[in-house]
Amino acid sequence: MVASQTQARAHGHKRITPAHLVLGLLDEPQCLGVVVLTDQDVRPEAVREAAEAALPPREEADLPTLVPFDAAAKKVLELTFREALRLGHNYVGTEHLVLALLEHENGEGVLSGLGIGKERTTELLTGHLRRIQAELEEARRAEGG
Repeated sequence: MVASQTQARAHGHKRITPAHLVLGLLDEPQCLGVVVLTDQDVRPEAVREAAEAALPPREEADLPTLVPFDAAAKKVLELTFREALRLGHNYVGTEHLVLALLEHENGEGVLSGLGIGKERTTELLTGHLRRIQAELEEARRAEGG
């Protein structure tokens, strides 16, 4: 969220849009949200280009210290929490943000335009989470064993 705020300010915008959320996501290239994008052969640079192309024109007026979210970005944030709950997670991560963005885009948006689909992203995410869980369980067994 902080990164999307930074992106909105850097691009001269008075409101955070879903495109700013996408750009903020890219600030953490090793996060699971970006990993599931690159798993689909989509380079972060391509995501950045598409997100920047979706931004509104730069605004010349003074920017607020705290840039608020527009209605669409607020909806994406709400969907982020719903995605975490849907998957039975007790945390909200970048992977939930990606799924929420895809849900909000409904086939038409920055990520969808790059050929990223929610179903495939969910499958990849589930696989990563299973692997991480197995690694954690193995580490616990090794500590106790």
